[in-house]
Amino acid sequence: MLLQSSLPARDPTLDIFRAVAVIFVVLFHYTARLPREVFGATDSVLPAISFGWVGVYFFFIISGFCIFYTLEKAPTIWTFFAKRFSRIYPVFIAATVLLFALDQVFQLPILPEYHYREVAPTIVDMFGNLLLLGGIFEWVNGSFWSITVEVQFYVFIGMLAMVIKDARKLGIMFAYAAIVIGTSWILLTLLSEQFQVFSVLATVLQKAAIAPFLPFFALGIVGVFVKKDRRADRNLFWFLVVLSTMCLMIIGTKAEATANGYNLLFDRNVFSAVAFLALAALFYAYCTGWQLPHMPFVSSGLAYVGLLSFSWYLLHENLGFLILGALNPALPYWLSVLVAIGATFGAAVLFSQAFEWRFRKLAEHGFSVVLDIAAMRMPKKLSDGLV
Repeated sequence: MLLQSSLPARDPTLDIFRAVAVIFVVLFHYTARLPREVFGATDSVLPAISFGWVGVYFFFIISGFCIFYTLEKAPTIWTFFAKRFSRIYPVFIAATVLLFALDQVFQLPILPEYHYREVAPTIVDMFGNLLLLGGIFEWVNGSFWSITVEVQFYVFIGMLAMVIKDARKLGIMFAYAAIVIGTSWILLTLLSEQFQVFSVLATVLQKAAIAPFLPFFALGIVGVFVKKDRRADRNLFWFLVVLSTMCLMIIGTKAEATANGYNLLFDRNVFSAVAFLALAALFYAYCTGWQLPHMPFVSSGLAYVGLLSFSWYLLHENLGFLILGALNPALPYWLSVLVAIGATFGAAVLFSQAFEWRFRKLAEHGFSVVLDIAAMRMPKKLSDGLV
């Protein structure tokens, strides 16, 4: 398989999960994120995959699961940080610069009424994105917000690991912290309809502590314990599923809350919650030893999509929107979507070879040197890995 020989052994089931997550997100963006009339489409044959946005949160679960394993194996905290940043940052830089350049030439639409691009990003915004400050600056690509959340998770779990050296204690403490912070965010958000001060507090908690996203990462971490002993922590796992579903429904409601109050049970929320619960059940089955049935060509094909899911995720939104705008209304919308899927995935194949894997070891070495220098100023017991 392309690229496979140069990579360490991978779990194909996790790659298939990544493929499902990214396909959900791509279909959501191409069929439901914006009204198709924005792209000049005149037909409505293709159904809107309005629940596909939950794929991002499935990514968070997978990330919590895999990152905790990485943290357990890392000899020092600095090795962990170097590996994680080298995994995402070189390709993120390349995607940010490329998509910003494309936007300068072809100019994506400004659609604040659909919570998409309040203004066109400037060169200052681009550098703000490169510093992972897109929440302060305009995002070059709307999908980039989740990269900042991922990095905040790496920092939180890494800093906690400096203090708590026992892996199980670390994971359980993170899970309970996620429950407290996530529940607090839900309550503050619900109360914000009556009291503005609670809205401010909920926003601070979301920005500073990634409050609504912590339960998803914690769910992945607890999945590690379930996988090691299927009888352990099942109640905690399902409690986190319920809490994550509540966070998901609140997030899905916030756009409608301005005019209509918090109606958690509107159609898109219900379908999204059902889709998420199905993915969570699939993840639980995997943690308890269930194996996906092997389907010739399909399994290997999905695993390959999962292998390239990060590059595809970074590129698909802006690039796909440009393609959809260029093809409509000359083509039926369903055909334009198929072309956009094929073209953006093809771009991800090339992009991953050019940036995602090529510079990973070099970046890891560079980050390691910088972090090792920083580690010299800290007590060794803080920089050592888990035991």
